[in-house]
Amino acid sequence: MLAKAKKLFKEIHDEKRLAQCLQNLGKIAHMHNDYPEAIIMLTDAKTQFQEIGDQLGAAQCLRSLGDIALLQDDYSEAKEMLMDARAQFQQIGNSLGAAQCLQGLGNIAYMQDNYIEAKEMLTDAKSQFQQISNRLVIAQCLQELGHIANTQSNYSEAKEMLANAKAQFEETGDRLGAAQCLQGLGDIAHMQNNCSEAIKMLTDAKKQFHQIDDELGAAQCLQSLGNIAVMQDNYHEGKEMLKGAKNQFQLIGGRLGVAQCLQSLGNIEKMENNHLEAKEMLTEAKTQFQQIGDSLGAAQCSQSLEEMANL
Repeated sequence: MLAKAKKLFKEIHDEKRLAQCLQNLGKIAHMHNDYPEAIIMLTDAKTQFQEIGDQLGAAQCLRSLGDIALLQDDYSEAKEMLMDARAQFQQIGNSLGAAQCLQGLGNIAYMQDNYIEAKEMLTDAKSQFQQISNRLVIAQCLQELGHIANTQSNYSEAKEMLANAKAQFEETGDRLGAAQCLQGLGDIAHMQNNCSEAIKMLTDAKKQFHQIDDELGAAQCLQSLGNIAVMQDNYHEGKEMLKGAKNQFQLIGGRLGVAQCLQSLGNIEKMENNHLEAKEMLTEAKTQFQQIGDSLGAAQCSQSLEEMANL
């Protein structure tokens, strides 16, 4: 339907509606994890909006492109796009767009282990969302602050925030947000060595992600379930799950997930004294971590490789 509308608007030279169609087609491609197609559509839409002087449309497309760059673990490009989009939203007085960009920048800081900066940005974004009474994005900020608390081992605070966010997502009908919170609660149970609860939550979250066609979330849950299996000395099952997760990450361009799965698989081979396979996997994982700017992951791989060299 949108493709037909796009063709029609192009024929009648309705530039604004053509740009809107391209933007919507880009959003749909984004939702279906078809990032290359989404980037083409949104870049084209942004250009069209700029040509007709529609600053809001151009800023929205730029924010969406920044969000996609973040999903593809291209943090420097994502940061640049979101900062630019935020400035454009502020120029035209669009508080919601500016707050959403700040939220995205907070996520980037979190992914780069800048937890203090991330917490400040996300708390500020949450306050801005509260001022404009946007319940959905308030829940998103709570969710992200819960992830930060989890990373800092503040498990009780993290559980409270994620449970609260999950309830708000469910009230607003956001199935993706609710599934992500359940995933986060499962990861906390894993960190606290409550494996049976973690397996139950992550399996349920994986099922919910599949129902809404979110392959990234499903792959992350499978990865976590694989790590739990390894922790319980079920190496064969763990390897199968991690290989499956790695394949899913590769299909959707999840570079961080691929690197993490390779690291885990390399460590399993190391524990099983398959040093040749372990070295190959850990070296590849280290390279991928370096490419996406994950210094911690790269350092962990280096440590594992040094341990094998000293055997």
